[in-house]
Amino acid sequence: MRHIFISILLVLSISLKAQSIQEIDSLLLGAYESDQKVRTESMTLMNKLNSAGSNGVPTTVIDSLLLLQEQTQRIDKKNQIFVASILKKGLPEGLSSQSYKAIWLIVDHADLKFQKKHLPIMEEAARKELISAGDYAVLTDRIRMREGKPQKYGTQSYTITMDGQQVIYIWPVEDAEMLNELRNEIGAGDIETYIQVLKATAGCDVIYNPELTVHQMKKMGLQKNMNASK
Repeated sequence: MRHIFISILLVLSISLKAQSIQEIDSLLLGAYESDQKVRTESMTLMNKLNSAGSNGVPTTVIDSLLLLQEQTQRIDKKNQIFVASILKKGLPEGLSSQSYKAIWLIVDHADLKFQKKHLPIMEEAARKELISAGDYAVLTDRIRMREGKPQKYGTQSYTITMDGQQVIYIWPVEDAEMLNELRNEIGAGDIETYIQVLKATAGCDVIYNPELTVHQMKKMGLQKNMNASK
């Protein structure tokens, strides 16, 4: 009788645990969808803004974009609080592949402090192949760029507008000679192909200068801001 009772308890425990995992999966799916929905809408409005030019932009488009930015901040904050609670005791096991992707995305869209705090957990997730090596590389490079350091994998870029024209610069890299080898390790392909794809997608010039330093890049950004304020 005692063995039967213990068996029932074990079954109930497993059932509750499975239900909890399902609930977390469902909540993370919702978080992922809300993250992508608001960013897709913002991108659509930004494309309208860019195509219309500074003199032909309806006020409604600008107002809608500002509202979406505020909405994005609220959604991101809510998602980050949720993900922080999930990762409080480390990387959870048994979630769906979409859930791990959602966790990475929310960390990637967070502020620098949040990103740095959870980077070791994302490294563990990549090591266990729960997220891709490419996703982990993107987060690593984003943190390095925010810290004012050269990036490792060449995944991050910096857009400068001069004389009304946008130019995208690949953020300075740590080791230009090893860059393509490192990119191939994460399945990203060589930097030359990436530049061509980015150029076709963005519709503007994309420049990669392997000798460009972070100091020079920041100086260019400062010059851009000075020109914009004139």
